[in-house]
Amino acid sequence: MPNFLKRYRFRISIGFILVVLLLVILSQLEERRRENWFSHLVQTVSHPFLSLSNSVYTGSKDLWLGYLWLVDVRSENLRLKTELRSLKEEVARNQEIITAFERQRKLLEFAETNDDDKVFAEVIGEVQRGFSRLLVLNKGAQAGIKKNFAVVTPEGVVGKIQSVTPYQSVVQLVTDPNSQFPVLIQRTRSKAMIQGSLDGDLTITNFPRRQVLDKGDLVITSGLAGILPKGFSVGRVSRVEKKEFGLFQTITLNSTVDLNKLEEVAVILFSRSNIHQPLFSE
Repeated sequence: MPNFLKRYRFRISIGFILVVLLLVILSQLEERRRENWFSHLVQTVSHPFLSLSNSVYTGSKDLWLGYLWLVDVRSENLRLKTELRSLKEEVARNQEIITAFERQRKLLEFAETNDDDKVFAEVIGEVQRGFSRLLVLNKGAQAGIKKNFAVVTPEGVVGKIQSVTPYQSVVQLVTDPNSQFPVLIQRTRSKAMIQGSLDGDLTITNFPRRQVLDKGDLVITSGLAGILPKGFSVGRVSRVEKKEFGLFQTITLNSTVDLNKLEEVAVILFSRSNIHQPLFSE
């Protein structure tokens, strides 16, 4: 035995060393395996909490950033709405200025082309009396206005003065059922009597059947009866009614003046082209 150990001592030594090294390696692997298992357990247990924490953090960050963004957007939206409202108001004011300027321009042209003595007045109110619709003007006797004076616009006849106070006057419209005055068919030069109606139109009744009128024919004041000066537009023919039998026809006209949009009118104080001044003006 001593001879065997002595003879193979080198090989035995190498084998022993190899065995020791193998044991050391196995022990380290086992220890690492145990550590990996523990680490895996820790990771498994802590993963839901880490995920929840990360989700809460991410959600809070996104919510905060979203809130800040919404605050900015809301502030910007309010600013834009304020600017838009201001611009709309400015546009409305400018449009009103343009509209008023256009009305004043037409009145100025009318004042230059018509040499009658007249006073301009504003419509400040409306009065409904039974079937009559009356306009109230802001000028009266102090401005020289008297009863039965003609009221006109650049587009045509509005009506006549029904009553007067020192600083206001009331206008009876041409479409009033109680309104009646002589007119002239401009194209044919035929004379007729026109009156208002309950539906706001103008009608010519008892017009000779033999007289031919076309839709769109213009009817003007004749200047007779001493109320309305001659030559002002009254209306255009919109309908001609002829019965199967009879000597007359009925003519319906639309007023050339939009009586629902009046804001300024002119009252004729003295007509230089009309020898018949308003009768019973006092």
